[in-house]
Amino acid sequence: MGEAEKRTAKGKSMVATFKQCARYLNPLFKFCRKKVLPDDIRQALLVVVECCMKRDYLAAMDHYNMENNEDVNG
Repeated sequence: MGEAEKRTAKGKSMVATFKQCARYLNPLFKFCRKKVLPDDIRQALLVVVECCMKRDYLAAMDHYNMENNEDVNG
């Protein structure tokens, strides 16, 4: 993305989303580096990655959303 594109509203939004994603992924990477990733997270991540490897991104998103809803609901 060029500098001029980053200055547009859409570009600013994309940059902000990218930075937010990076911040949210840091704890996951920290767990992975320390090799202390909880089993429930490991299993959920494995399912999402397998879907992505099959290029089934909608299924990956569905699994991700199911995991997040379970965390929120209980």
